This record gives sequence, C-alpha cells and structure tokens, in this order.
Amino acid sequence: MNLIQKSAFFVCTALSTLCLVGCGQDGPVRYSLSGTVSMPDGKPVPAGEVSLEPDGTAGNQGPATTVQIRDGKFTAPSDQGVVGGKYIVTISPFDGVAFGESLQGKPLTKTQHVEKVEFPSKNSTYDFKINVK
Repeated sequence: MNLIQKSAFFVCTALSTLCLVGCGQDGPVRYSLSGTVSMPDGKPVPAGEVSLEPDGTAGNQGPATTVQIRDGKFTAPSDQGVVGGKYIVTISPFDGVAFGESLQGKPLTKTQHVEKVEFPSKNSTYDFKINVK
C-alpha cells in the first residue's frame, strides 16, 4: 500500500467508526409511559397535554417530554418516555372541540393540574385524576 492508499484506508475506517458510534442511543435509557387522565367524576379528559419534567430539586436530571391526551389516554413511547425517578407532571386539559385557533378546544380548568410523581425505571402505566379549579 502506498501512502495515499494508507491515508484513504485510515480516513474510511475512522468515518465508519464514527458512523457506528453515532448510531447508538443518545442520552439516558428512557421507558414508555402510558395511562389515563380523568376528571374527579371519572369522565375522561377529551384532549390536552401531559408534560413530564424531571424534578431537578430531587436529583432527577433526565430529559423532559410532552405528550398529547386523546379521549382520556396518553402515551409516551420509549423514545420520548421517562428515565424513572421523581417528575413534576403538568396536565393541561381541554374539551376537545376546536375553537378559533385552538384545535384542542377550550380549557376545562382555570389552572393547569400539577403534581409530583415518582416513576419506575421500566415501561409503566400511570392514571391521573385531575383537580378542577
């Protein structure tokens, strides 16, 4: 092999290695989370969002995510899920009837529902019953 061939071989090997390393998972292992969101009377929340933010004050440094509520159900697949540990969960419930520019409709409560939850480090489910204020 001459110098040019050796250099080309080295460059190709280095690029291949970088590509393989780049194909791995970025960040911590995340787990799927699914469940339901209901009103105090048990009726499902028609639409809205569930925001899952790691509780940094409790030492959880995982990634945050927001998923949609549809017919009282939500799902955060593993690529958008939780790392486990303590989270601050914020739920924004809507009536699901498009109104003006809001495709989710009108808010069902005056304030967002916020609670602290500890999720396991595995695929799991969790059901929320929101406060009406």
